[in-house]
Amino acid sequence: MWRNKTLIAICVGELLLMVGAGFLSPILPGFVEELGVSPAMIGTMVGLAITAYGISRAAIDIPAGRIARLWGRRPLLILGCSLVTISALGYVFVGEYWQLVAFRLLQGLGSAIFSVTALIVIGEISTRANRGQYMSLYWGSFLLGASFGPILGGFIGEYFSYSAVFLSFCGLSLVATIFGYFFIPETKQKKSTPAESPDPIGNQAVSMPLRRNINFWLICAVGLFTLITVSGNQITLIPILGYEHLGLTVGQVGLALTLVAVMQLIMVPFAGRLSDKLGRKKLIVPGGMVTVLGLLLFTGANYYFLFLASSVILGMGRGLCGPVPIAYVADTASPEDYERTMATYRTVSDAGWVIGPITLGWLKDVSGINSPFFLGAALLFVATICFALLGKETVSRNKSR
Repeated sequence: MWRNKTLIAICVGELLLMVGAGFLSPILPGFVEELGVSPAMIGTMVGLAITAYGISRAAIDIPAGRIARLWGRRPLLILGCSLVTISALGYVFVGEYWQLVAFRLLQGLGSAIFSVTALIVIGEISTRANRGQYMSLYWGSFLLGASFGPILGGFIGEYFSYSAVFLSFCGLSLVATIFGYFFIPETKQKKSTPAESPDPIGNQAVSMPLRRNINFWLICAVGLFTLITVSGNQITLIPILGYEHLGLTVGQVGLALTLVAVMQLIMVPFAGRLSDKLGRKKLIVPGGMVTVLGLLLFTGANYYFLFLASSVILGMGRGLCGPVPIAYVADTASPEDYERTMATYRTVSDAGWVIGPITLGWLKDVSGINSPFFLGAALLFVATICFALLGKETVSRNKSR
């Protein structure tokens, strides 16, 4: 895994982009209020800004998969980083709320182009025997960036300025663009030998036409409701809970968000390796249940210690599940429909970025801070139980050895 230069190059790009993107989480409520939004509408308007990011992601996922088939992987990986760089620079000049939304749309566009293409590449260069480990390294890069991003962004925003946060984000994204240009190769035409990759994509037991693949749609439901809780509960409402109900500083909220990501980072390498040995379901289901528990704990987090403890539990749950659903999707994809399968999964799951922030943010404004956490936990619980009861395993213990 560590000798695969393509995998390492993609992971470095993801790390740099996510550190920069993580800068925004703890400062977004304050920045939105600075743009003139009423405090009574903060939940809804912060949710709308995050939803804008999700709308562009969901809209471009499937086209990105098709373009990757036509143009190749490398141009899209570089283009995605470039668009994120432009959006980060644009935040510096935002003076009205609608401008923030516009640049969030552009950031989501670039992020989706990069991530969809990266997942296509990783699926191509891995097999069922090591796909969990490959995905875990990519996911670990995502989480490492998400770990350092919020606390660094909170520190920069608290002691310098919002403009300094945006310029730092721009700088990291620019480095990712330059790094990708020089180090990410084209993989579209590269073919593995049978000895190297006996079964790179697909599993005869669960692979079938996309519209009739119940296993695919079950894991899509898990991905959708996971992203609803990530974008709606974790990114939108946990900071608001900290500011409005506990009176925390930007740095304290950044620490809590960082704890979520750090726990994921600790758990993900084990989750990826275990999923290759034991099977994907054995990690996805308990990960979903622990995540539900973490969300529910926030409803009783009346002290900072409980706030941090809830973050730890939530991070453990997300880490157990981690990259395993994406590996499950790659297992179920037929070789001739691979790009479309990966892109469709990203489209369905990224719809969570559209639904979660605005819906749960609005629910907070009309019925209080606890209701969105109860709703998010219930949705994820139902999706995980359905997958546990009806989804098939894609990795047998004999094949994984």
